[in-house]
Amino acid sequence: MKEEATTSSQPGEYLEFLLEILACPRDNTVPLLAVRDAAGTVVALRSGEAEYPVIHNVPCLLPELVEGPRGDLPLWRKHQGRMWREYKDGDDGVFTREGNEIGRLVGEIIARSGGGLHLDVGCGAKPLPVYMAASSGSVRWIGIDPFFGDADRRFPFVQGMGEHLPFRRGMFDGALYASTIYHQLEPRRSLRGVHGILKPGGRVFIWYTAIRPRMKYWAWRGMRALGIARMYNEDYQWAFTTGSLQALLEKAGFVVEENIFLCPACSDFATCKHANEYLAIGRRP
Repeated sequence: MKEEATTSSQPGEYLEFLLEILACPRDNTVPLLAVRDAAGTVVALRSGEAEYPVIHNVPCLLPELVEGPRGDLPLWRKHQGRMWREYKDGDDGVFTREGNEIGRLVGEIIARSGGGLHLDVGCGAKPLPVYMAASSGSVRWIGIDPFFGDADRRFPFVQGMGEHLPFRRGMFDGALYASTIYHQLEPRRSLRGVHGILKPGGRVFIWYTAIRPRMKYWAWRGMRALGIARMYNEDYQWAFTTGSLQALLEKAGFVVEENIFLCPACSDFATCKHANEYLAIGRRP
């Protein structure tokens, strides 16, 4: 993935707050040491022998990724690069648009769940996603994304990956994947990481498009089972039915509380002719 724009910045108070909860992206039981210049500005974060830059008060905690035998990493990088090019060409739909009705509904549902500190896994490059605006006053957000971006976000932000969450354990009340779970390199690893950073009783919310279990889906799953890396389509690295996502949540240690059908135009999944969008809610016991 190549991203040329690194012009985002955030206030110093955002960074100081993040310093209280950040940890090594490789091992979140290891704290990070702030490296400051002569003026007292944080310029890097150190973990053992590794050092991560801080640019415009944004911690850049992307770990070095090693090529695996399955070939998932090249697919992921290619897809991420295409998404960034489309965004730069004017298609801001690759991140949640401000007027997205389902995104607003997702934010309202999260706000009713009890509030507190929530992590947006894959927050994108928008200043304030619509679900954050809809939940303001009840939820305090932190965002993480591999895209540094070119717009100043209106919430504390860390450049990083969902599979290598750089936060101390037990710090969050909730976490959200806003149409990002199927873009990830390793969804299971990411969910296990979220499980670790949530407080007991904390909830994970997954806004996703449910795939119908037809021939294309089973052929794709068969290739994945054989270790052949393949994207489900040009947009999705992974694909999930309502059942397979529930199984993934349970394997990550969550109790599935609800699976809410989100389409505002249809009454149920069976008759829906639109994108079949859901919000799965899991709780850490």
